[in-house]
Amino acid sequence: MPNNKQPTTYIFIDESGKPEVFSAKGENLVTKGVASKFLVLCAIRCSNQLTLQQQVTDFRATLLKDSSLTKIFSAAYTLDSFHAQTDYPEVKERFYRFISTLDIKVDVIVIDKLKSYLTLQENPGRLYGVMAGQLLKNICHQAEETEIIFSRKDSKYKLRLELEVEAEQVRLGYIQQHPNLKPSLKVQYYHNPHYSHGGLQIADYVASAVYQVFERNNRQWYEIIKNKIGKIQDICNKKYFTRSNPL
Repeated sequence: MPNNKQPTTYIFIDESGKPEVFSAKGENLVTKGVASKFLVLCAIRCSNQLTLQQQVTDFRATLLKDSSLTKIFSAAYTLDSFHAQTDYPEVKERFYRFISTLDIKVDVIVIDKLKSYLTLQENPGRLYGVMAGQLLKNICHQAEETEIIFSRKDSKYKLRLELEVEAEQVRLGYIQQHPNLKPSLKVQYYHNPHYSHGGLQIADYVASAVYQVFERNNRQWYEIIKNKIGKIQDICNKKYFTRSNPL
């Protein structure tokens, strides 16, 4: 009998901006200008994470062999992994153009933090988890098995568990509202450092490009990859941007 089982879907998630709104003393860090106005989460989907990893590894190798690039690198810059916040503009442009050629699906959610519910503003971990669930809820039911990989610097089990619980509550609520979805679909969560997989590095770059548009009205990097992004949901302002209705 033919095997009709769909391959595992891999979803890599990273963010740009921070979920914090208030300080420990209750000060509004956003209105004081010391915290970002927006939090941007990006999901990168693929069906073959090994191939994607190899593509990113190979591309990085080509950059390290390019003398026109390496001659401008400082002694401390090794390009061990791609990171939008610290990479040279010349590296960023090439990696963004590389991203635009990949066989991946890209979804983004943007949170205007001061327009989110106060209960979320007061709990940055819950804000992140709930919005991750909103991002995932209608893209993680495309295969029998889905592996969701968060880019996380912290290794605290409690924080990881809280994130999973919040995201799962949103996802399961979505399943209840859509009875055509199979509740038996298997979803697993992982938390890996940014440098561990090219998919996380791509998610970092895309999140950063969209964040730059919302936070600083800088469209330089977004313009390179805008045709690769399937959907941007500006959730608090109830706006959707797609390829046919670009940001």
